[in-house]
Amino acid sequence: MGSGRASPDGSDESAESRILEFIEAHPGAHLREIKRELNLAMGTVQYHLYNLEREGRIVSRRSGLRKRFYPSTLFGEGQRAILDVLSQETERDILLYVLENPGSTQKAVTEYLGISPGTVNWHIKRLCAAGLIEVMREGHLVRYSVKTDRSEVLRLLREYHPKIWARWADRLADLLAEIGSREEGAEK
Repeated sequence: MGSGRASPDGSDESAESRILEFIEAHPGAHLREIKRELNLAMGTVQYHLYNLEREGRIVSRRSGLRKRFYPSTLFGEGQRAILDVLSQETERDILLYVLENPGSTQKAVTEYLGISPGTVNWHIKRLCAAGLIEVMREGHLVRYSVKTDRSEVLRLLREYHPKIWARWADRLADLLAEIGSREEGAEK
């Protein structure tokens, strides 16, 4: 697994293994989350993240103010972008709302989330930059739709964010059934 080295605080390679396993189970985790969930010292986590990334076993991606970590071989760039969003409450809620309600307006999203139009606009710009949301103008009306593969968003949500999946499952059940029936029709 490792090269037998010890971290600055003298801990052994088991910390590195625990960190790698955590990242594999929770792709998109950030430094403080890893530290908190594994109950390790900040220096130990930083040391092992640096080594795992240097060895090519994990990759990092800056998302806003946070650097998120992913197993290097499990996800493509598009999947990492989806996982980044699924790890951030407001952007995740916007993405899932638009997924559930294609063609949503800024007003609808604002009312649903109970946040200002400016805040919705700021998050939408980030979602557009990530290639996940598309903005369509109809005169003065602005509508949003999901630009990425909807079934992939749902798969990643279900596999890596089960608590959030459980909260949204009833609402997304119809959408999942629709996607499933379309895939069945395509196979025939």
